[in-house]
Amino acid sequence: AVVSTQSTGTIFKMKFVVILGACLLLGALDQASALDWMNGPIRDIYYLGVQDNRMVIAYRGMGSVYIKNHRHLREYHDSNWMGKNRKYGNYECHYAEFPLISFPQNIQVVGNTLPHSGWRGYVRKPAVETWASVSIASNGFPTSQKLWSNKSWY
Repeated sequence: AVVSTQSTGTIFKMKFVVILGACLLLGALDQASALDWMNGPIRDIYYLGVQDNRMVIAYRGMGSVYIKNHRHLREYHDSNWMGKNRKYGNYECHYAEFPLISFPQNIQVVGNTLPHSGWRGYVRKPAVETWASVSIASNGFPTSQKLWSNKSWY
């Protein structure tokens, strides 16, 4: 059967909204002040799936994320945070978009905190960064995720 790209896009958006909604319902991306999402060390890393031929990862904190054992993959920087917020709909996260890899796959997404000072004081790079271990199905969506979060900033 032939599936149109419009219905495929609609199916993706529905799955994407369900995954992001589950994160919000579980409180993973909640319980923060309006500006907390962009301050502090990298934390709350979640692989959301594939959209527009890109792997999408949501996270909080100041810095970036990378995919361990796939360090050659560089994050796309062709849109700013405002465009990504409009595209993905949650205004309390940063979004990283990476080139696709072959699926199924197990990956580890690791934070890379940028030391900075802010209204909560000075934030230094943690000795051990937050990371998420993700099992990805052949369709590009996560089947399981395990998050290890450095709670030293909380």
